[in-house]
This record gives sequence, structure tokens and C-alpha cells, in this order.
Amino acid sequence: MANELAAWVGAVAGLGSLVVAIIALVRSNAAQKESDVAQQKSSDALQKSSEAQRRIVEIEEQREQDRRVQTRQANLRAELRTTARGSYRLCLINEGVSDARNIRIEMNDMPFSEHPVAGEDMPDLVGRRSVISCYLATRIDDTNCSPPFKLKVTWDDDFEQNRIYQTTLTF
Repeated sequence: MANELAAWVGAVAGLGSLVVAIIALVRSNAAQKESDVAQQKSSDALQKSSEAQRRIVEIEEQREQDRRVQTRQANLRAELRTTARGSYRLCLINEGVSDARNIRIEMNDMPFSEHPVAGEDMPDLVGRRSVISCYLATRIDDTNCSPPFKLKVTWDDDFEQNRIYQTTLTF
């Protein structure tokens, strides 16, 4: 009987050991899965962070390229200005940081120098952050010599040739 009792105690102890081992295996497996999930989340977060940093670098590089382009561009606009004597001047304003060279102006689809309103020639160069102008021989009674004027300005700068600005000028 003692042998049988010892055999039963041994069997129960072995069975208990097996149950403890299975529980330990299940918990270990669950802990490993949690660790894998946490590691995947960390990896995903690192990848997203890396992508965000790459995108920030791309944005900064684009800004730098845009800044370099702007330093090579003339930025022209035109306006009519009234003089103290009541006449008008056509003004070209360069708001850019590069000179505008070889300026060509068309007014109402004809070269400015041939237009009846051209009182004098317009200079063909406007420096950076400068204004050039010329007198306009406007006449209210002549439709060719009074606004609105369709204006097209073409110029070259350090960025490219034959850049174009178009507008309609009115008083």
C-alpha cells in the first residue's frame, strides 16, 4: 500500500508539474506575443517618425530651392500713375531681387513704341527693387489713347528668358 501511495503521490506530483509547465508555457507564449506586438508598434512608430523626418527634409529642400529661384528672379508689375500736372506715366515696378533686362512691352497687341499713347521710350532695364517709367500721351477723346490698356511685358532675368507679365491697366 505504501508503494501504491508513493506511486499515486509521484503521479500527482508529475501531473502537477505538467500542469505548472503548461501554465508557464502558456504565459510565456502570451508574454512573447505581447512583446512582439509592442516591438511591432515601436517599429511602426519608428518608421512613421522616419517618414515624417524624410518629409520634413523634402519640404526644407523645396523651400531652399524656391528661395534660390527667387534670388534669381525679377518680379515685375505695372501701374498707371498720375503726375502732379495731371498726366500719366506707365510704371514698371520690379519687386524681385534680380534685374529685369531686355524689357519688351506690348500695349493692345502692338509694340509699345508704335502705340499712339507712347510719349517716350520705356527703358529696357529695371534694377532689382526699382521702378522705371515713361510718359503716356493719353487723350480721352481717342479710344486708342485712353484706358483700358491691355499690357504684356516680356523680360529676361537670371532665372530664365522671355518671362511674361500681363494685365489690363485702367485709371
